[in-house]
Amino acid sequence: MENIIEIKRTNFKRKSAYFQLVNYALFSILGIISIFWDWKASIGPIICVFIFYLLQRKLDFWSNVVWFITGFLVLSFSLSWMFSLSFGLFIFQCLLLAAIRPAIDVWKEIRQEHTDVIFSMSSDYFACLCPENSDYKGYAMNPMGYKKRFPMTDVISVQQDGKSLLIALKERIIRPRELHADEIEMILAYFRKNKPAVLAAVATKSIRKEEDRVYWVKFIVIGIPCILGGLSLYFWADNGRNTVVTILSIVSAIVLGIILLKITNMGSRHKVN
Repeated sequence: MENIIEIKRTNFKRKSAYFQLVNYALFSILGIISIFWDWKASIGPIICVFIFYLLQRKLDFWSNVVWFITGFLVLSFSLSWMFSLSFGLFIFQCLLLAAIRPAIDVWKEIRQEHTDVIFSMSSDYFACLCPENSDYKGYAMNPMGYKKRFPMTDVISVQQDGKSLLIALKERIIRPRELHADEIEMILAYFRKNKPAVLAAVATKSIRKEEDRVYWVKFIVIGIPCILGGLSLYFWADNGRNTVVTILSIVSAIVLGIILLKITNMGSRHKVN
């Protein structure tokens, strides 16, 4: 029988579900208050949200996302014009009211028992929770959405780094989340038995150096263009009031990011060669 590892958690998503529920509940409460604040102005958003949910019951949202968004904007514009409302406020109230249904769904989900596999491994692949280091909010909202699968042939080094497991692949470095000390030891024991050559095959110092390089590349490619673009918008575009300079600043920031990405990629290839 094939040696397989599966690490499970019961109600693992409950914490993230409560986090989602709080966010949806706050939006829902604001949406309900907005109805009592001005019920006549709320007729249009209520109609729009009601039609959206009727269509969603018949059609899959993600398969028709472009049509849904286009139809929503057209309907919102038509109703806001019909009821003489601000288009921006109309959209905002629609989003608030649309949070009521997800809040109810999350509440129903919390009351149910769930068991999730947070880590699995076989001779062909392994799967784990590995969000990007900066995506804390997204991971808190939906941790299982960050479960990714990798072929075992890509593994070049496995080791324990402090209280976490560190796995170096051919193209990236990952640190699987939510693992306990005994579970990390079980995974290391699996590699000792089946792939002993990858245990600490790459020095931890080299891996951390590569991680630092990735962080700096992200800062250079994303951070610098955003900072320069923001300064340009503030000083030269009059906080976005000058439309021409605003567009030029945004386009220049995007072009600069692409150029910096090309330069960093060339530098990485040069180091490899």
